[in-house]
Amino acid sequence: MSQYKAAFTAGLAMFAMFFGSGNLVFPLIIGMQSTDHYITAGIGLMVTGVLVPFIGLFSMILFQGKKDVYFGLLGKYAPFTVSLLILSLIGPFGVVPRCILVAYGGVSLVYPQMALPVFSAIFLILVLFVIWKKDKIVPIIGKVLGPLKIGGLILIIIAAIYNAPNLVSYPQEQAPFLLGITKGYQTMDLMAAFFFCIAIVEYLRKVSKTKEEAMKASLIATLIGAILIGSIYFGLVALGAYYAPDLANTNKEQYLASIAKLTLGHNAAWIVAITIFLSCLATGATLIRLYAEFLREDLTKRKLSWKISVMITVIISYFISLVGFDSIVNFLHYILTLVYPALITLSITSILYHFYGFKWVKQIFWLAILVSTAMAYS
Repeated sequence: MSQYKAAFTAGLAMFAMFFGSGNLVFPLIIGMQSTDHYITAGIGLMVTGVLVPFIGLFSMILFQGKKDVYFGLLGKYAPFTVSLLILSLIGPFGVVPRCILVAYGGVSLVYPQMALPVFSAIFLILVLFVIWKKDKIVPIIGKVLGPLKIGGLILIIIAAIYNAPNLVSYPQEQAPFLLGITKGYQTMDLMAAFFFCIAIVEYLRKVSKTKEEAMKASLIATLIGAILIGSIYFGLVALGAYYAPDLANTNKEQYLASIAKLTLGHNAAWIVAITIFLSCLATGATLIRLYAEFLREDLTKRKLSWKISVMITVIISYFISLVGFDSIVNFLHYILTLVYPALITLSITSILYHFYGFKWVKQIFWLAILVSTAMAYS
């Protein structure tokens, strides 16, 4: 496989991995709350929803996807504790159940007879099919799920913008740019970037002849993923702004499916339901794989088999998914307020460490934790 073909596949896989539940919901919320200021709010989202995660991705690539070395900058026990915290939040205790609920929101709008417990079980069975052979996940997501997601989302955005009603202006409760920045936290893409990088780097190492070739392909893939995600984000923010009055009484996880139903009709809404499902499936599969690997390698020191680790992760995800979207979002919001700024500083200072030998990575990280905690309780 040529270097550029591999990089393109990896770039599509990055897009598909990142673009899951929060990415389909929070840009629409930003558009709804900013209305005629949606461009400014969208730029704010670009900072925390695109720039920051891809800085994190780049910083981990510089460490060749080795999380123990990367998080080791924070201290002896940090590789285990930080990895456990992040993987639990983006895995079975947070983002994976959120993926299930957003996918369910799309399907239930066009097929309301589907019960959440049944849907959650079906979703996770399909996840098992995707990740059962863990070395195949990047090609499956990059070559199959990625293109399908991009095609479906572009179709929805173009059709909805073409049929969009007039833009309605509402009083702004928060500065639009700040709104975009704060809601961008909720995508949790920076946390995911640290670990998505591992799968991408492993894949590109296998198809590259040298480390330099793998590094170059990683950077190209990162650029492709960032451009795709940023473009789709702006489209979704615009839809949220134009369709704000129509979404006022709709559940958050059903926003995109509701817009499609309004603009394309009930039958075409199935296209959206499938697109949302595939988006969440790709992200959910990636995150379950990451947590299962951590469970096997770090928590149990290979005492559990790969397949048992996957099953445990799936079972936890199933039961957490039954608590509801808003409950999960509220839980995650509180934790993200405390730790996200510190992870941003880690991304930046680790790059400075790599290139210039910067020695204050650990101190600045914990200072950011203290400041965030003080602000949260002030």
